[in-house]
Amino acid sequence: MIKISFSGIEGCGKTSLLSEVKKVLSLKYKVESIDKISQKSPFDEDKKSNFISQFYFLSTQINEENVKSIALPDILLCDGSVLDQWILWEKHTSQLEISDQIKEKNNVLKNLYKYWIRTYDITFFIRTSIIEYEKRKIENELIKIDTNYLIKNEEIYTKTIEEDNLNVIEVWNNSSIDEGAQKIIKFITDFHQD
Repeated sequence: MIKISFSGIEGCGKTSLLSEVKKVLSLKYKVESIDKISQKSPFDEDKKSNFISQFYFLSTQINEENVKSIALPDILLCDGSVLDQWILWEKHTSQLEISDQIKEKNNVLKNLYKYWIRTYDITFFIRTSIIEYEKRKIENELIKIDTNYLIKNEEIYTKTIEEDNLNVIEVWNNSSIDEGAQKIIKFITDFHQD
């Protein structure tokens, strides 16, 4: 089984790309997928970044991946990963005074993240230019986009990827979904044949 994660900031197009990739790969392979864990959240929006919710998200991500792997798919596609959950926690703790209790909680989540991040065969880091986000904002008035927030989140992702020496493949989702999906599919099929 090849386990693949689609990671990146909210609104970058992970779900759309994953859906398109799954459609095409399912023609040739047995493919399972995991929906975005945060959609199953029992927590209010303002409580999604505290320790209890982040422990829930990390452990649920791991459990969902384990459950889906029981079916022995050729490919398991994950809409998000422990990387995304870890980054939410990092953003949360960057705004706190670091007490001994926060350090302990941080160690628990960090160990979970560090152990599990190695289980992905491929991690796609989906990125979109700020100009593209602005276009999407105009096209869909329901999306509220704070450009500074997006830039800060991108910086946290790139910093974490660099510091943790993660082997990720950047995919810029600035063109059509078909084009982005074709790049990803080619990479996956090449990897599958090796």
